[in-house]
Amino acid sequence: MKKILLVTFITALVLVNLLAFLVERFAEVPIAFMFRFALIVGIMFITAIFTGAAALLGFFEKEKPNNDPDQPS
Repeated sequence: MKKILLVTFITALVLVNLLAFLVERFAEVPIAFMFRFALIVGIMFITAIFTGAAALLGFFEKEKPNNDPDQPS
């Protein structure tokens, strides 16, 4: 999970700053640093939620049910 979040952080950092640069360059609209920071943090939160959900689903797929009628009790 840490590796996924690190890759997402680096990717978000590069893409958000690249897009902000392109907007400032071609549209001449300045993008504030705090807005960039908010975008990066938002992307990280969304990734953490989806990564956690995927980890929980992976854990539940490995779990065996206790009410299996084929097992002797």
